[in-house]
Amino acid sequence: MSRKNELLITIAGDILLLSTAYFVSWRASAINASAIGWHALLGNLLLLCFWLFLFQTFNLYESRIHIEIMNEVSHLIKALSLGIIILVAIAFIINIDFIKAQGFIPSYIIMLISLMIWRFFWRGLVGEYFKPRRGKVLIFQNGDLFEKYDGFDVVERFKIDSLNPSISKDILETRDIDGIVIESNGKRQEEILNIMSQFAETKYEIYVSPKLYPMVYSYFLIKKVPDSPFLKIIFYPLSNWDRFLKRTMDIFLALTSLLILSPILFIISFFIKMDTPGPVLYRQKRVGFRGKKFTLFKFRSMISDAERHTGPVWAEKNDRRITRIGRILRPFRLDELPQLFNVLRGDMSFVGPRPERPHFVAHLKKEIPLYNLRLNVPPGVTGLAQVKHNYDQTLEDVKRKLEYDLEYINTISLRLDLKIFLKTVLTVLKKEGAH
Repeated sequence: MSRKNELLITIAGDILLLSTAYFVSWRASAINASAIGWHALLGNLLLLCFWLFLFQTFNLYESRIHIEIMNEVSHLIKALSLGIIILVAIAFIINIDFIKAQGFIPSYIIMLISLMIWRFFWRGLVGEYFKPRRGKVLIFQNGDLFEKYDGFDVVERFKIDSLNPSISKDILETRDIDGIVIESNGKRQEEILNIMSQFAETKYEIYVSPKLYPMVYSYFLIKKVPDSPFLKIIFYPLSNWDRFLKRTMDIFLALTSLLILSPILFIISFFIKMDTPGPVLYRQKRVGFRGKKFTLFKFRSMISDAERHTGPVWAEKNDRRITRIGRILRPFRLDELPQLFNVLRGDMSFVGPRPERPHFVAHLKKEIPLYNLRLNVPPGVTGLAQVKHNYDQTLEDVKRKLEYDLEYINTISLRLDLKIFLKTVLTVLKKEGAH
């Protein structure tokens, strides 16, 4: 069974049971209106949207191969409990007494039991009789070979020795595959890390053999492949739903911030124009998600053509190129405010690794094998590295920040984003890590 059909049947079953509970509650209550009138149908639609949103937030629509049934039942109980609490709270605010309503409690007891039975039956049936499609993979070999590749269909094999950065992506793009498997005897780890870093910018899954376990445990978030000796490397642990929520929150925060800060933006623009000749905004090419280049906006805090004689260089402490107004803006990170427009455009998120310039990215990829991994998430206006470390001045600073970026990627969550956002506010108020 395809993932799409599995999802559609799961959602359809949930909708049927949720609607049944709703209409049982409606008919059993003292409401003097038809259960098929527009009031009832609109109420059912709104509640369906509410429950489906909550179920998705609790990861109740994951594919069967990725879940344990008892864990799903636990998540279902948590989602229903939270949903009922929210509904009772809303009812209290708008003066509806759900507790005294004749059908409310019986209908939700029926709904809870019915959903648990439905999920047990349907998920168990899918797991027992509908096997997932075998993934098509390329095998990259270095040393020990496996006789069987349970769960995979091998399309082609390559020797790791034959790979180089210029052909690696071409190998993937010219074949209809789902991922790659890296087999290794545990030697030449730096070369293998480089290969993983290159492939991390693609959409394909990466699996590794047992002798690479110690290495991947040190650098990556991993997941065991069921009934297989291989581990799957997780480069971006957020689900599609969490990515949607993160993007929605970015848009909301950016629009709200621009609305509230618009007078400050106008005042800053005025003083920059009065301070030194040149444009108000500074535009600079940066490298974003999966290597895509975009134009980043900042308030100009340096003299015009500041790098005309030096080429791309990192800012230094007490940098002479910084203007008078720039010395006020930079400690409070006010020069970064125009990046709210980058967030709205989708170039950046509020929280993520800071985007770097193409010149530095090309250089740092050669110096640091895992540098590409920070391109697996959208860049951010702020990030874990920014609240824990200063501006980049040396290669060691970059390596230290990369450690924080990888820590963020491996533990990414909406809760962590909120924590970093609040920490950023404190860092700005204390004027830490800025020059």
